[in-house]
Amino acid sequence: MNGVDSSESPAHRGPGCLAGAAAVAGVVLLAPMAAVVQKVRGWRRGSGLRIQREQTSFADGMARIDLHLDVPLEMTETHGKLLTDTVVRIAEALRRPDDVYHLIYREHAAEETMVLPVGPLLQELGERFYLVLSQGALASRTCVWLTLARDQRVGKLMDPFEYDPEAAGEPEALLARSGMRWGMASTVASGGASVLFRLALFVPEESVGRIHALLDRLGPTGG
Repeated sequence: MNGVDSSESPAHRGPGCLAGAAAVAGVVLLAPMAAVVQKVRGWRRGSGLRIQREQTSFADGMARIDLHLDVPLEMTETHGKLLTDTVVRIAEALRRPDDVYHLIYREHAAEETMVLPVGPLLQELGERFYLVLSQGALASRTCVWLTLARDQRVGKLMDPFEYDPEAAGEPEALLARSGMRWGMASTVASGGASVLFRLALFVPEESVGRIHALLDRLGPTGG
């Protein structure tokens, strides 16, 4: 019966065995090195939360509020939940009885844009929004959130094979022509030692005071 001589010394092993051993050693060394690099990035960045907010005008009596959150990795889950809760509170503040929420996005290398009916409930909006924040396939992608009247159809606004939220001038062009009650565009991206949450809110101008008050819950701006 053929077998392997376990008494073979390292000196008699072939170059393939030595290369394999070196590769294993490299993996062992790279794992702690990656952790060290992550810690160094964290030290350089600091441990604080950074928030920026800006308001500009938009079409048809709407205002745009841009929110950028730079969140340390260890605070990502906490602030992801806080951001989700804030979005739900905004939806509640702007709510009309026949509001229905919709989500539009296109994954990397996909040939079709996804159009998902989120539903009319605040709980449905919150659950879907939090899921999108943590969905790896949507990292750095633009997710568009439309609040429409129940009798409006997203399918009349766009062709999923032709429309791309990542195209130049989008999603602003879609939002401007949609007849929305209000809307959002969200992205989540890695910043090395932090996670970057970006949210663009498109809301009625008469409601901006209430929206800013709700956004204040996330922390002071300018950090």
